[in-house]
Amino acid sequence: MDNLKRIGEALRGGEYSSNPQGCAEDRAILAGEYAFIMGQLEDILTRKSAIWNEMRRNVKSDTSADRAYEATEDGTNEQGLRLRAKSIEKMMSALSSLIQIAQGQAMNIH
Repeated sequence: MDNLKRIGEALRGGEYSSNPQGCAEDRAILAGEYAFIMGQLEDILTRKSAIWNEMRRNVKSDTSADRAYEATEDGTNEQGLRLRAKSIEKMMSALSSLIQIAQGQAMNIH
């Protein structure tokens, strides 16, 4: 199982509620995944303008060029990467919240 799926399932199942160290470790893993995905997205976006401009010459509107680009491998990958990045952002936020709660609880104990 890949890290994103594993972490997402653990969040859904409430498995981090008493494991702040696991939260921190998995948040670091997500940060690495996020950086990797953004690097891939950067590669796609640097190619996009040239590809899109070429497609635009062959169609009647920007909307048609957008649709044609979205049908390409880069267009499909761009959308997928954006969705994965958003998912990672949400999981990182949830893990950060759990870490903050654990920190608050630890301060109240001591």
